[in-house]
Amino acid sequence: MTAAKAKYHHGDLRTALLDAALDVIGEIGPQGLTIREVARRAGVSHAAPYRHFTDKDELILAVVERGFALLQRTMRERKDAAPPDAMHQFAASGMAYVDFALNHPAYYRVMFSGDLLSSTGHVSLQHTSSEALQDMVADITRCQELGMVRKGDPVPQALAILSTIHGFVSLVNDNRIQHLLENPYTLDQMRDMVVTSIFEGIGARTA
Repeated sequence: MTAAKAKYHHGDLRTALLDAALDVIGEIGPQGLTIREVARRAGVSHAAPYRHFTDKDELILAVVERGFALLQRTMRERKDAAPPDAMHQFAASGMAYVDFALNHPAYYRVMFSGDLLSSTGHVSLQHTSSEALQDMVADITRCQELGMVRKGDPVPQALAILSTIHGFVSLVNDNRIQHLLENPYTLDQMRDMVVTSIFEGIGARTA
């Protein structure tokens, strides 16, 4: 019995449908997701998903929202476990973001696939995804105030960091980076090099 079916038989149909949708996304991508396939994997009738979701867009958006909630929780837990100074907090948050993206490729893939959603869903998606950028801007601002990173507008700095991370994660999750220049590094080594380069780029005084 799949996890989705087990949860459904315990009465949580919505969670079972979200789990099934994530399975589909992980195996064949968000483009292949259909209400019919999600219902089949959850072990319910084709009409059952419509008790919770009006259409495919709403189902995808629910998966996206759950992914961002998990990302925020992961970042918060890493920061809580790190030393309290601003730089360690910033580093913990950034590393948590990278590790989440690498450890949850299905979530990460659909979280940044806004083109799959309708105009209504896309507005909601923009609101959901803005929190990660806002948190990074706040962390950079705090480090700037303490003289730990180079002064400047924190918004383009945060955008540059997110763009770098997104590019690296996309290459890894698409199984492309290991073929670049006969790459001799392990995944952890590459991750650490990317994060180190990011901190060097913003003039971090401590790592």
